[in-house]
Amino acid sequence: MKYDLIVIGGGSAGHSAASTAAKLGLRCALVEAPGPLGGLCILRGCMPSKTIIETANRMRVIREADRFGITVGTPVLDLPRLRERAGVLLKDFRDYRREEMGTAGYELLRGTANLTSTHEVELAESKERHQAKAIIIATGSKPEIPEIEGLEGTPYWTSDDMIGLPELPETIAIVGHGAIGMEAAHLFEGLGSSVTVLVRGERILSHFDDDIAEAIEAESIDRGITFLKKTEIFHVEHKDGKFHLSLTGREKLVADALLVATGRTPNTIGFGFQKAGIAMDRKRILIDDRCSTSLPHIFAVGDCASPVPVVHLAVIQGAVAARNAERIIRDGHSELSHEWSPETAMTGLFTEPQCVEIGMGVKEAAEKRVRILTGRINYNDQGKGMISGSRHGFVKIIAEADSHRIIGAAAAGPEVLETSHVIQLAISRGMTLEEYAAVPHYHPTLVEAWASAAEAALNGAE
Repeated sequence: MKYDLIVIGGGSAGHSAASTAAKLGLRCALVEAPGPLGGLCILRGCMPSKTIIETANRMRVIREADRFGITVGTPVLDLPRLRERAGVLLKDFRDYRREEMGTAGYELLRGTANLTSTHEVELAESKERHQAKAIIIATGSKPEIPEIEGLEGTPYWTSDDMIGLPELPETIAIVGHGAIGMEAAHLFEGLGSSVTVLVRGERILSHFDDDIAEAIEAESIDRGITFLKKTEIFHVEHKDGKFHLSLTGREKLVADALLVATGRTPNTIGFGFQKAGIAMDRKRILIDDRCSTSLPHIFAVGDCASPVPVVHLAVIQGAVAARNAERIIRDGHSELSHEWSPETAMTGLFTEPQCVEIGMGVKEAAEKRVRILTGRINYNDQGKGMISGSRHGFVKIIAEADSHRIIGAAAAGPEVLETSHVIQLAISRGMTLEEYAAVPHYHPTLVEAWASAAEAALNGAE
């Protein structure tokens, strides 16, 4: 069968690409492997994890009620009811996505894709071959499992397993201190487990600015999470229902559950991409700000290619790639106009407190030798932050020293993922510190801390 465009992968990025292409009038097919429809976000990622994190947060609020003058008993988790609630919600999310995919105007092909040439895709199960003038790759990511002696064959969990909550362990060891590891640590701490995080180096959240990592670590320690720094597992044994972990420079650690949360890796092996000549950096497909790969008619979007692997950006990339594919298909243009911008990308964690970084961080500014102004407000010294009981939270604005244009922001604190979109809007619209500080903010609110941070940056410039 011949199409204008074939999209490989049916997650959020792939669906965005295919539905945009259909709206543009292209004859488009989306190839998705056998199994449930929905992609990582709906099936094993954002939606299921945040569903159980919501329960963990509410249990934590109840346990800490005495800080707010309330006496209550110890909350007890009803695990079957939590699973039931999660199941109902996830069925709704899956059903909605299936309905979207069925009415979006593209053809859905089920099978494992293999790129047999730069214009042809074969379905492994049926051996059907389909040609297209352009192709968009959206194959997502999968858990990355380190090589640890004895790990294979044990009932360890990955993030894919965690969202099913096979059980609530009394003790859990978490390998990994990045986004997935820290969200998991706060999830299980909230539900009532004793949590130990194994940290390979000196600090957690190494991809975030130092003050974010410091705030999250301090809050974690306050609530009883243990961090073992400069520690790696060199052997795993599972016996008598427990994990026995041999650690570098330490006695063995024994835990009821072991979560391997060392991140996700692009899902790009086994599709024929390298054989077709698509340039890659290890497993990640290299793309530019137009989502183009090294082959002009092939694009890549989402976790398989994005340097910032977050869902909302994957959706944007899918639409950008479809629009650029249309230009090639209809006009043969190599000069593509539609772009995505990593400069305003938001990365956040649903830890407690939440944390977020937007645009350029302090470390990146130093690496690029950008002269900056920063303004920081601590939530334990800000009206609504104090009312909310924040202990280590803050917001920080980063602006160019000469122009005062806001180029980045970071925060750790109560509901910062909900309140940070106001500063993301300012960054994406190129606002200056003066322009943002002049925007009225309701009092007392958490969001007004951003205006105070802008004023602090301006005061530092004087």
